[in-house]
Amino acid sequence: MSIVEESPEMLQRREVLRRAAWLLGGAVSAPAALAILQGCSAKDAPAAADWTPKFFKGNEAGVVTAIADIIIPKTDTSGALDANVPAFIDSMMADVYASDAQQHFHAGCAEFEAATQADGKAFLQQDRAAQTAAVTQALEAAVAADQQPRPFILMARELTLLGFYTSRVGITENMEYQAVPTAYHGCVPLSQMKKPVYWE
Repeated sequence: MSIVEESPEMLQRREVLRRAAWLLGGAVSAPAALAILQGCSAKDAPAAADWTPKFFKGNEAGVVTAIADIIIPKTDTSGALDANVPAFIDSMMADVYASDAQQHFHAGCAEFEAATQADGKAFLQQDRAAQTAAVTQALEAAVAADQQPRPFILMARELTLLGFYTSRVGITENMEYQAVPTAYHGCVPLSQMKKPVYWE
């Protein structure tokens, strides 16, 4: 029986998921995987200058922004903030995740802020080194605990990686990307159309 070949776009989405799963240690949550397969990507997120959070409350936008920047900092290539990852995470949480997952994210972010206070300073008041140490410690503890549902810090890491590797800079600067020149022809006689490709 023949199977119609998947479109290049769908194959690319599956490749993004495969690579993200590898980076995450073998698993991508169901909502994140579904969103990517349906075409959600960081390119759909609003530009940083135009972004008004629709899901984040209070300090959450700042906390998520700091975490994303620590996970994928700008070096000789672009980082998470260059790819508008915080806006992507905000959009994903608002539009894709179920209400129980949304509540879990809010509660988890509050717990993270409470747990990372040090020397009387909240997470966002700490210097970069202290923030990095707090994020690293939280990630190590969450991975070791292997809890379900996933702790806030693992949700933030997963969405940071997915947001970055579905962005233009994430793909072109950090993945094996080769642009394929093409053109759009809106009105072509049927006789000139190529036949569909099938797996034998």
